[in-house]
Amino acid sequence: MDSKQKILSVDFAALRTMQFVYELGSFSRTAEKLGQTQSNVSYTIARLRDCFDDPLFVRAGAEMIPTERCRAIVLQTSRMLEDIQSVAFETDFSAATARGQVTISCNHYERVTILPSFIRTLRDRAPGIVLRVINSHARGEEQLKRGECDLLIGPVQFFGDKVYKRHVRTDQYCCIMDRENPLCETTMTLEDYEAVNHILIRFSGGWRPLYLSKFEANGINIAPTIELSEYGDIGGYIRGTDLVAIIPSLIADQLGDWVVRKKLPLDVPIEIDIFWTTRTHQSPLHKWIRSTIATASRSTSKR
Repeated sequence: MDSKQKILSVDFAALRTMQFVYELGSFSRTAEKLGQTQSNVSYTIARLRDCFDDPLFVRAGAEMIPTERCRAIVLQTSRMLEDIQSVAFETDFSAATARGQVTISCNHYERVTILPSFIRTLRDRAPGIVLRVINSHARGEEQLKRGECDLLIGPVQFFGDKVYKRHVRTDQYCCIMDRENPLCETTMTLEDYEAVNHILIRFSGGWRPLYLSKFEANGINIAPTIELSEYGDIGGYIRGTDLVAIIPSLIADQLGDWVVRKKLPLDVPIEIDIFWTTRTHQSPLHKWIRSTIATASRSTSKR
């Protein structure tokens, strides 16, 4: 059989297997995702290697690295698979009758300010969808590219030929304190922020609040009195004390009337995006999920 005939014998399932190996970097993880044995995945890749006359993947430690030709093939065939899936399924998609599981990776901010509205819509309009939520802990990019989640939500930035992004919200930091704190009556300067007693959120995984670098660029270094690993019960820790905290405005919205919010002397936007990969890009279900999350993000930000 000549090369052209070999390539024409390749089926969609084999191309999909190659796409998963490309994204996950592993035969075993691909087998797990597809519900196959590792030997089946190995056999499929061996068949594709013969068809394309290229090794397609080379091992580097525990990871399978795609060759340049593999990269080009996947980018072309991914679009083809997306088009086929779109033609075959999109007109038949109904959220009300859809079945499946969606895994979202995010952290406390997104769980508190986005997911409640999204989950209400999900239960109302797509009751057959099972939602699984995991913590990103600064590992969101790795989780997404390894297939541990279908969607990542957060104020992170990364790029690649396997990743898509949609902006859903811009929040701002504000300073909060107890209503009885004497600082409520003052206009705080940058120097004032350096002198007061802070609760600082130092997130698991090493992710730093975005405002810290802005303060440091202006010569202001914040030495916290108390450190937390997430926002959690921060309101209860501030109440009745001289402590202040710099947190996103929509987190402050969750607290009671006893809290006073002050605008920072620096503008520090918090850009929230959703990320996904070629694996779910043209899935009608996942298109609906992404659109619904974007709507939930907008509706919450208007409060």
